[in-house]
Order: sequence, then C-alpha cells, then structure tokens
Amino acid sequence: MTPSPQDRGGGPDTDSAPAPVGRDVLAPWGTAGPPPTGLWRVDLLGPAFESRALPLLPDDEGDCVATLVRHLPHRDPEATGDALIFPRFTALYLHGRNDYFFHVDLARQIAAAGGAFYALDLRKYGRSLRPGQTIGDVGDLTVYDEDLSEALDVIHSEVGRLPLILIGHSTGGLIATLWAYRHPGALAGVILNSAWLEMQTMAPMRSTVQPVLERIAARNPRWEIPTGGGPDLYGRSLTGGWAASGFDLPDRLVGHESDPAVAGWTYAHEWKRPESYPVRAKWLDAILVGQETVEKQVHLECPVLSMCSTSSYSGTEWSPKVFSSDVVLNVDVIVERSATLGPLVTIARFDGRHDLFLSDPDVRAQVWTVIQHWLDAFV
Repeated sequence: MTPSPQDRGGGPDTDSAPAPVGRDVLAPWGTAGPPPTGLWRVDLLGPAFESRALPLLPDDEGDCVATLVRHLPHRDPEATGDALIFPRFTALYLHGRNDYFFHVDLARQIAAAGGAFYALDLRKYGRSLRPGQTIGDVGDLTVYDEDLSEALDVIHSEVGRLPLILIGHSTGGLIATLWAYRHPGALAGVILNSAWLEMQTMAPMRSTVQPVLERIAARNPRWEIPTGGGPDLYGRSLTGGWAASGFDLPDRLVGHESDPAVAGWTYAHEWKRPESYPVRAKWLDAILVGQETVEKQVHLECPVLSMCSTSSYSGTEWSPKVFSSDVVLNVDVIVERSATLGPLVTIARFDGRHDLFLSDPDVRAQVWTVIQHWLDAFV
C-alpha cells in the first residue's frame, strides 16, 4: 500500500521524517538564508531564476511557508521562444515528495513554447523546509489549496490571468489533479508526469486498508508504518548517472557525456535525500483519501496530458532497466487511472525514469516534443 522501497531515495514519494541529525535544511541557501516573504531574490539556480517565500497559516509545528520560483527568460542565455517577448500562457509546476524544483530544462522548454514558467516548493519541502519541521507533514491534501492560492495571487499580479497549466510530478500530480477537480474552470489544462493517482494494488486493497489506517491516524498521526527496506535504485540512477553505473554507455548517448542524465544530476541532498524516510499514518491516510476521490469523483473538463514510462521495474538488482523504467510506481496502474480523469485525456509513454524530466536526453527530447504538440492542440 506504500510506494516501492526504491522510492525512498531521491524518488518522488518518500515522506515525513524529522530532519536526520546533521542534515542542515538551511545549508543549501548558504549565509544568505532563505528569501524573505514578499520579495523576489536571485534563486539557487542562478540569475535566470528568482524565488520568494509565501507566508502560510501556522500548524502544530509552527510557522509555515511555501516558496514560489519564477523563470526569467530574458536573463537566461539558453532560453528561446515567444516568452522572451510576451507569454501566451502560464505554467505552474508541483514537485513530488522528497523533492523540490530544480528542473531548469523544463522551465526553458515552457518558455520556448510561449509560457511564463513558475514552480512551487510546497510547505515543508525543499526551499520551504525549516529546522524542526517534519518533511511533507500534512494530514489532508486540501491544505495545499492555501499554497496554490498564495502562489496564484502573485502570478496573476505579474502576468494577468493567462491560460493556466498545472504540471505535477508523482504526488504533485495527485495534488494537481485534486486541485483541478475542486476548482472547475480554473485551468486550461493539466500535465501529469508519472502521477501517483492510485496505489500499486489499485482500489480493492486501498478500500480495505484506508478505514483501518484512518483510525490509527486519528490516535497516533505520526506513527511510522512498517514498509520494509530495499535498494535505492532510483536515487542511484539519478546521482551517478550512466557514468557511475558500471554499464556501457548506449550508442544513442555517445556525444551526450556531459548531460546530467549521463554524468549524474546535481541537487541539494538536504532537500532531496538519499536516505529512507518513515511513512507516517496521517500522511498516508491523506494520500488514500485523495486517491479514493480520484477513483470515485474526479471528472476534469480541461484537457489532460498524462505521461509515464513504458514499463516498471520491480527488481532489486542493479540493471540498465533502471534508466528506462519506472522503479517507483506501477505504470499500468497510472495509465488505467489516467484514462478515467475526463473526456480529453492524452496518454503518452516513454522509455524513461520515474521522473521523465530527469530521463536520458533523447527521452527528454521526446517528452518536450509531445508537450509542445499537446499545447499547440489544446491550449
């Protein structure tokens, strides 16, 4: 009923553990510290990106913030397209769990397609994580309505009410889907990147487990659910890339040795952590409730592009398959549940990783092409 063991390192869906001893969640900011609320400041990703903290209502762990990131194509020598002049639509990206936004390639592709790109590090994740907070600690996915509301207020003040696209990866895809359902007419479209719309075992097991888990969460919300362990194949594929894999570089990647999918992706391990995390009862209960809503209630009138890998790899052995398969979620389940989201669902599959935006360069090129065609057709 939980994400696969591989997920607990660098994948989208590891959850809710207090910061390990010695893991300084403010370290990636350096001496400057996090950005102030209400003011843009140059982001960690460089001068082409800026971030600002968005104050949220406090919870039982104290003050909370979300962090909005914007791409400034006029400062980006690698950016191209109409967005350099005037954007035709807006895109807002939502990350998965044990994750945050660092996908500069995605921002540039949206700019090339004519979009104003923003990303949101949700409360208690990434740029929004503060000392003493439990990573990703929520008991109801609707609390993210506040995060998105604050972000959209800022976005609308800057670019007006252009057609809005939500882009969600894994758990971020579940959050985006549920937000779209609760806000009919607000979106011009939804792009899902390996969205966690259902448990691996589909609805029968979920419907059996959820009532029990709900009672446990009510009594002991931060109880750690035993999930077993497993090798971190996904995180290893990201940080080491093909260069550290021990496998021969495929012919299709010769000439791409400097690409991060080959050389290894660089990101802040304080925010996207290699170590495993406990899965907490109240968080998983919130996920199950959200997935039940997707199954029984969600019907989206806006166009949906749901993308995932062509295959899943559930093995525990280190294999070249980890570079071309989803080692976190069951892709057949993603496809089956995606098909029920509404009347205008496009499903596209690629030989890529769980996060398609971190896949090999040739796969990413295919993903960008499909997104561009979909935008042209529906937005």
